[in-house]
Amino acid sequence: MSSETAIHDQVVHQDEHTPETNRIVVIPIDESSSSKYAVSWSIDNFLRPKSDIVVLAHVRPMYVSSGAFGTGYVDMGEYATTIEDQYRDGSHRLLMEYAHMLRKKNIPCKAIAMRGDARDEIVRKSVELKADLVIMGSRGLGTLKRALLGSVSDYCAHHLPMPLIIVKEKDRH
Repeated sequence: MSSETAIHDQVVHQDEHTPETNRIVVIPIDESSSSKYAVSWSIDNFLRPKSDIVVLAHVRPMYVSSGAFGTGYVDMGEYATTIEDQYRDGSHRLLMEYAHMLRKKNIPCKAIAMRGDARDEIVRKSVELKADLVIMGSRGLGTLKRALLGSVSDYCAHHLPMPLIIVKEKDRH
């Protein structure tokens, strides 16, 4: 299950998307340096100012707690709400930071905060938006970490129906 929030002051409305007018480019972001590099690379090498519409997507995890410690029951409602608020606020700050980078280069954007599994949510939202392309950073996980944690970019490469550009930082690989 997912939930999402569009940051409305960052939204650019498009009546009809046609290949001749605008490309819709989804750029999933997180707090990593690889996300920042992917956005910078996209601005410098790929995006067309005033023409492309970028959809910044951040997927935050859902807070899950067992709610029980020892033999007694502990009400985690208020604590969970506080954690969720912190996750949401952090997500919105991150999206606004990246939206500001794009706006400075006259690139229209929309920012969407989602909750859930990053792999599933990126694919779902990209399909829903009928994106022309997805650009994402590569965290450069080693074989063991990728096997244990799973690679979001690898999952997207196998499940997205549109082209995917995976941007790797030169100095990290």
